[in-house]
Amino acid sequence: MELTLENIGCAKDNMKSPIHNWYKFTAGFSYKFVEYILKDAQQGAIVYEPFAGCGTTLVSAQKCGFEAVGNEGQELMYDICRAKLNWLIDTSEVEEHLKKIERVIADGLSQYDISIENVLLQELYDSHNLKVLCLIRNYILQINDETYQLFFKMALSNVLHKTAIYPIAVPYISRNKRLMNNGQPYEKFRKICIDMVNDVHIQPEVYPHAVVYLHDSRERNNSIDTNLCSLCITSPPYLNNLDYGEVSKVHTHFWGITQSWNDITQKVRSQLVTGATTHYKDAEFSLEDFMQTDFAIHNPKILADLIKMYSEIKKNAKERTGKKSFHILMMHYFEDMYRVLLEMRRVLQPESKAYLILGDSAPYGVYVPTTQILGEIAISAGFNEYAIYKIRTRGTKWKTLSNRHNIELSENILVLS
Repeated sequence: MELTLENIGCAKDNMKSPIHNWYKFTAGFSYKFVEYILKDAQQGAIVYEPFAGCGTTLVSAQKCGFEAVGNEGQELMYDICRAKLNWLIDTSEVEEHLKKIERVIADGLSQYDISIENVLLQELYDSHNLKVLCLIRNYILQINDETYQLFFKMALSNVLHKTAIYPIAVPYISRNKRLMNNGQPYEKFRKICIDMVNDVHIQPEVYPHAVVYLHDSRERNNSIDTNLCSLCITSPPYLNNLDYGEVSKVHTHFWGITQSWNDITQKVRSQLVTGATTHYKDAEFSLEDFMQTDFAIHNPKILADLIKMYSEIKKNAKERTGKKSFHILMMHYFEDMYRVLLEMRRVLQPESKAYLILGDSAPYGVYVPTTQILGEIAISAGFNEYAIYKIRTRGTKWKTLSNRHNIELSENILVLS
């Protein structure tokens, strides 16, 4: 099997593929990568995905005729995955709901008080659009049939991107430019619903189901049997300080999952692998205590290397603006990923392979060979060997920044067996 950029594609591929294009996700990978791996998979293989995200692996497996199971720690993404995996949608049922939604908007638009909505939403949407969006949302939340509630939640989540005053699909909300054509929320919602119906109707009528659990992959999922799966295809969070709780806050505020920074920390960040400095409080970290963790005890050589990088990053941070605690982030990240890999090893059958898309890092100019370190950690977690395939150079678009390091970073595929 040749793991090249041509074979694995890029995240933009998903925006041209039915179902995959239902939700624009900041950190994604191409469905082509999953399909390429599945081409050589044995019939009857069950795929494991510990970071379901927006469902790329699970949807691809279902399309290709494979059973799959996955975990997703974030409630918003869990619902998006479930919506993408349910193809039993009746056109007449959707049309009936759309007619009712039209009446709800007509009856409630003049009376709806948007002052009760989250302040961030009031800043990002004009008052008319926000009223329409909220009226649609409130109707959706009263639908008793979960299949259709998830379907319409998926559609409306997509509309949030298309009707905001500023871009909200980037890592952090950008207010440098205003979006054009951000009106007509109901019309956009209706079109998206019809497009989604058309997408599911071209899928196989009989298909093996993929299942996603609302679960933190650092913990044992007792709903997934030991040795159930024979293949893993995933892309863990990168060690790059991308805060998924921050990225998704417009949607989580809108759906009532969160309302504040503390909500995001308690309900979102706490359920995810530590990938950003916002996940923890610096004062609560002790290197001495960290050295007593299971990860540190079972990985003494890796720990020694990490402590050297920890000291370098901490030293460099004092000379940089922002002074973010990337040294602490790095330690939490690898400990968390050790726990993920232990659970992955439990779920996979002996002789199984796992394919992980990963990126190396250089916080404050200190190179961290993330892919290699995770390969070594995987050995201590019970895998026999690992191989690394470089697929692209990354970070080049930031080279012109004056405070940017000049270390070449790569995106890789880590293959565990």
